[in-house]
Amino acid sequence: MRLLYTSLIAASVLLLEYMDNPAFFGRIVASTRSQTSELLSNKEIRIEGLKVLPASEVERYLPFDRSVLWWHVNGTDIQSKIAESPWVSAVSIDSCSWSGIPRWGCFVVSIKERSPKFVAMVDNEPWIIDGDGAFIMPSGGPLHGLDAEAVQNLVAIQGLASRAHSPDLVRSQLALAASSIATLEATVGRSARSLRFEDRGDFSVVFAGVPFPVVFTASPDAPLPLTEQGERLVALLGKLKDRLGDVARVDLAFARVGVVKFRSESLGQEGVVGAGPKKAERAG
Repeated sequence: MRLLYTSLIAASVLLLEYMDNPAFFGRIVASTRSQTSELLSNKEIRIEGLKVLPASEVERYLPFDRSVLWWHVNGTDIQSKIAESPWVSAVSIDSCSWSGIPRWGCFVVSIKERSPKFVAMVDNEPWIIDGDGAFIMPSGGPLHGLDAEAVQNLVAIQGLASRAHSPDLVRSQLALAASSIATLEATVGRSARSLRFEDRGDFSVVFAGVPFPVVFTASPDAPLPLTEQGERLVALLGKLKDRLGDVARVDLAFARVGVVKFRSESLGQEGVVGAGPKKAERAG
């Protein structure tokens, strides 16, 4: 009963004070409403991880008009929207922290950008493609932080299947190109400039400083792994170092030998280079 009486007395005092000075209580209510609104609406958004993509490209996906509470509840939806950008590989949204303590109205948007690796003609349109085989955008579109030199340094892929008719084949071709180029660049010690898909699972690569294409095999039943084919090329370049300009093409997609075709051989004769029988057995 004592608690009830105390509460009634306190309520009566507040009522008398309000009747005596209603403007004061109005200011308190207005201030409380303002502080609550600021607590729910004011946000600090930090965007991290951008190297090529401008911040404006990410900001256009952010719902700045939504409340802080809405951001906390719908973080996954915001991430999905940002991931619609073809330049974004992964995104996460977390609360800012101060000494390990999360801050209520502060958010960190962490972006992992796609890294352009290839430029390829797909269904009569040139596309920029990342190392995972994801199509970023047509190369004629806005390239953001990529300058003309960076685009020229992308590996040109030729001979891709139709993306419209054989999307699975295109994905497998790009995956093969990415893994093969990584292996060959590490083995040969030269960067690849272009890759063309040939027949029977073969592909040809043009390396920096090598003025001719080199054919490799990626067939599942290839007699030599790709690393050994790359090592064979290194040895061959050493043997032909004084005649590189005379070479038109090198074919390493053979079981025991490499075949070199020289530009000066008007009749198309080929030189056989490598260990083993002189009979060249075609791999695959």
